[in-house]
Amino acid sequence: MIIFGTRGVTTTPEEGQFHCPQCNQQSAFKLKRVRRFFTLYFIPVIPLDKLGEYVECPACQVTYDPEILNYDPAQEQLHVEALFHVACKQVMIAMLLADGVVDDSEVTQLRDQFLSLTGTDVPEQELREEIAQIQAQGSSAAELVARMAPQLNDNGKEMVIRAAYAIAAADGNVDETESRYLLEVAQSLGMSEAHM
Repeated sequence: MIIFGTRGVTTTPEEGQFHCPQCNQQSAFKLKRVRRFFTLYFIPVIPLDKLGEYVECPACQVTYDPEILNYDPAQEQLHVEALFHVACKQVMIAMLLADGVVDDSEVTQLRDQFLSLTGTDVPEQELREEIAQIQAQGSSAAELVARMAPQLNDNGKEMVIRAAYAIAAADGNVDETESRYLLEVAQSLGMSEAHM
């Protein structure tokens, strides 16, 4: 019996030094590349498509888009947001929208949770605009994080799940719909149910 399939394989094609915005200092980096391989007897044999790339800082374990390697703190004024911050915010918004109602207390709770998890304060108006945009798109939490999953390491994925859970539990109760959402998000991130 021939056993075949596909799986993602992460490699480190490049290492070096960069300025990590999270550590706010020069740090080592590892460029990680995730590629799907055809497997035969669970052994990766033929490389297929590239799923994603990310730069990981080993010191703080935050992941960034590879463009971060061009970041020059002396001349840059732009705000560089870690990928998991974006994923956390978007998944919390999707969890907030799960019941179809957005009230002021939920928005305040989301801002507080985001500040607590990431150390970054989001202006209320900016957050409301992002909520309206995601609501108009009709994207689920799973769809939002699936696009970022190949660029997040295990630490980033766990942070996203924590963020989703924080919003689901904000009212003191995690109902069945929210539990399903959490499981869908974990699966979109490539996490097992046990890990989640």
